[in-house]
Amino acid sequence: MIKGMNARAKVKDDVEFLRNELESYKTKLAEQTHIFENILESTLAGYWDWQIQENREYLSPTFKSMLGYEDHEMENTPEAWQKLVFQEDLPYIFQRFEEHVASKGEYPFLTEARYRHKNGATVWVFCRGRVIEWDEDGKPIRMVGCHIDITRVKKAKELEDYAKKLEHKNHELEQFAYVASHDLQEPIRTILSFVELLNKEYRTSLDENGESYLKFITKASYRMRELVKDLLDYSRIGREKTTKVLNCNRVVHSVIRDLGRVIKDNDAKIEFEELPIIKGYDVEIHRLFLNLITNSIKFRKKDVTPVIKIAVEEQQDFWKFSVKDNGIGFNDTYKEQIFIIFQRLHSRREYEGTGIGLAHCRKIIELHGGEIWAESKVDEGSTFHFTIKKIDNHESYTP
Repeated sequence: MIKGMNARAKVKDDVEFLRNELESYKTKLAEQTHIFENILESTLAGYWDWQIQENREYLSPTFKSMLGYEDHEMENTPEAWQKLVFQEDLPYIFQRFEEHVASKGEYPFLTEARYRHKNGATVWVFCRGRVIEWDEDGKPIRMVGCHIDITRVKKAKELEDYAKKLEHKNHELEQFAYVASHDLQEPIRTILSFVELLNKEYRTSLDENGESYLKFITKASYRMRELVKDLLDYSRIGREKTTKVLNCNRVVHSVIRDLGRVIKDNDAKIEFEELPIIKGYDVEIHRLFLNLITNSIKFRKKDVTPVIKIAVEEQQDFWKFSVKDNGIGFNDTYKEQIFIIFQRLHSRREYEGTGIGLAHCRKIIELHGGEIWAESKVDEGSTFHFTIKKIDNHESYTP
């Protein structure tokens, strides 16, 4: 009897202890949530947690407040925020979500969209998210992300300050890329040296599998060397601070000489009219034309002679250049993606390369204060346009 009473008393004490622990945990969780919300509020950010298959979504009070709503004034559902997005921006958001899911999270979910504030004003919101749970069939279960109010950034009078901060961050990233790629060269050289030794001294001793493995190592090592070299070149763009007055005709002739073997092997034809004199960075402008022409030759049609036409159109403050080819072209959907570093539209098996060439071109043009874009259709060739500021009248050219 006494033992039974003691056992019940112990169970009661244990239950009370667990209840106290649970209350303590709830209190600490509430405190941490409050701290997190204060941090988000100070950074003008909000977060969300979407249970996709249940169509239930938690929207943080900080996200709701950036749109002028109290926590209780917006439901925690996807429909609540979708009603506030500009309807013409919704398809873009859905498209990025589908791309993120299709890539199994490798393609980031990043969007910028306009929301309608409670007072009728427009709020620009940058959103970043990621699916963090998938079911056995590969379907998304749960996705989390954050929102940041970027309305002020969108305003012209504050754009200059934002650009300076961005430039500083880019410089830090370029420094990192330079150091990382520079330091990687030595171990890659070592790997290649040993690969050559293995090829020379032990190849005859290897069986068929061994030879296959060695070929893979050799190919991967050389590809890594090219990748590091291109990354190093990318980080060096803009390091030279001295601009020169350049005759673009001479630049293109120089590029044609450099590509002599490639042009001959592909029976390519390079046509260009009288090109203008500009002010720019000598090495970078040479690389710009070299990359664009090389790109046009690489993506040629089978059994069709590559023809690359370089033209220029004079505008009020800029020269508008175009490099047109009769190659395989590409889907216009990817006209922005092709300028992103390491982005490729074709596998390495189809076309060699590191996927940095067009990223080089964009960085070079931005360095010169211009813009670059592409127009293309599959099987109808591509045209790359770019603009460079016209030279001041008082500056002269010396050959």
